[in-house]
Amino acid sequence: MRMDGYKRILCLLLALSLLPMGACNRAEKLLHSTPKDALVINEVVASNQLSLQDDVYGSPDWIELCNNSQESISLNNYYITDNVEAPQKTFRLPDAILLPGEFYLLYANKKGGDNSLGFSLNKSGETLTLLDAHMEEVSSLIVPALIRDVSYARRPDGSYGFCDLPTPGAANEGNITDALPLTSQLMKEPEEAVEETPRSLDIRITEVVSKNSASLSVPGCEGCTEWVELYNPNDTAVSLADFTLTDDMDQTQKHNFPEMELSPGQYLIVCCGRKGCQAQTHVRIDIGLSAQGEELFLYDANGYMLDHVAFPALETDVSWAKRTDGTWGYCVQPTPGASPADEGILSAVSNETPQPAPMEDPFHTVYIHEVLYRNTRSILDMDGDRSDFVELYNGADAVISLKGWYLSDDPQKLTRWALPDVSLAPGEYLLVFLSGKDRSGDELHASFSLRAGETLVLYNSSTLRYDALLIPETVENVSVGRNAAGEIVFFSHPTPLEENGYPMTTGK
Repeated sequence: MRMDGYKRILCLLLALSLLPMGACNRAEKLLHSTPKDALVINEVVASNQLSLQDDVYGSPDWIELCNNSQESISLNNYYITDNVEAPQKTFRLPDAILLPGEFYLLYANKKGGDNSLGFSLNKSGETLTLLDAHMEEVSSLIVPALIRDVSYARRPDGSYGFCDLPTPGAANEGNITDALPLTSQLMKEPEEAVEETPRSLDIRITEVVSKNSASLSVPGCEGCTEWVELYNPNDTAVSLADFTLTDDMDQTQKHNFPEMELSPGQYLIVCCGRKGCQAQTHVRIDIGLSAQGEELFLYDANGYMLDHVAFPALETDVSWAKRTDGTWGYCVQPTPGASPADEGILSAVSNETPQPAPMEDPFHTVYIHEVLYRNTRSILDMDGDRSDFVELYNGADAVISLKGWYLSDDPQKLTRWALPDVSLAPGEYLLVFLSGKDRSGDELHASFSLRAGETLVLYNSSTLRYDALLIPETVENVSVGRNAAGEIVFFSHPTPLEENGYPMTTGK
């Protein structure tokens, strides 16, 4: 198509979009001469209470856009979304012209209105993406976890940081820092009130695990499902009597800590699950941590906030850990009772969400050794049934604990069935029946069975590594495994708890 024909079609489309008929040349200029970085996300508040009040919408979370160019911008030529994979969550910006240096507010709620996005913001962090009229990405902003009335704001140089004094609809003039502040300036109490009662010395939250399986295991604390680590950075001991750890910012004096002292440089593990904890070195508080992420607040006996953390959704046995510079990140090898930077602890804290990945060398750890999913003549279980089975094998040179290991028939649900807290010696086998009976003890039965075409996964939550085997179609009583090259091998005679034998090149 010739360019002049394209222009005529473009003008017609813009006219049908309620643009004035005489605005065709102007609209064309806005579309084709505007730089890609002209419209930017200038400020975001994902947990609003006081930073913005609206007569119609109340106190919605909000996104502030800014025209960073020298030309006017037609907002109607842009879209915004927090999920580029979900077209239904893509919001077309209102039919408005944004002048150079002008700001525009979008409300993150599901109420009707030109500037109401139709989706909410996750205070635990997410990614916002601006798209052009062709649904191509203009810019993308990774918004980290935010606490109440603290924004993620753009600096003049284009970088972003945390701002404890949001400015909706205006230039970002507050102090923008790389470290999340303790609280918003909008939440601070008057100075005279602070002087009336003493404030405790600082105690810091340093690590959070919301889904524990193997990251914390000491005598008396075997059932702890989530935990928080506190640290005393002072040169003197600090009494924790009547301290409050809570996920509700308004519960400043719940007083759920016992009478105890935390010595200088000492760490304390606080078990937050519903199950009891009898470990003498731990404190148990019945609050529960959300697996999807939330905020935690630590108050002293007089109700002063000493610390807080907004942690994101976490994988099993992955912690949200504080670095020595005060920033936070993901830690795939949590260090309860110590700092990841302590000598001898090699535990990196990453800004990127850790994702499960295949084992680099499965044959030198515990891996899937043999699988039989059509058992007609092989081993019987204790009920007299010929249940299907998987045989695991420790190919390493050391004993390996299976606490924190899982079996699953769904790669999207890696923690479907937990293996028991047992250890395998080098060269040792472990047999698990894939019967759906879901029990442990003298005989192990997973909570699922297998079919041809499914993938059996063995997952180690401590390292976020997995071994997987796609189960092919076979004839009855033919098992499947892999040779040293990783190729699928079929066995005409299954050998549970023994070395594999009778290899075949096909299962037909």
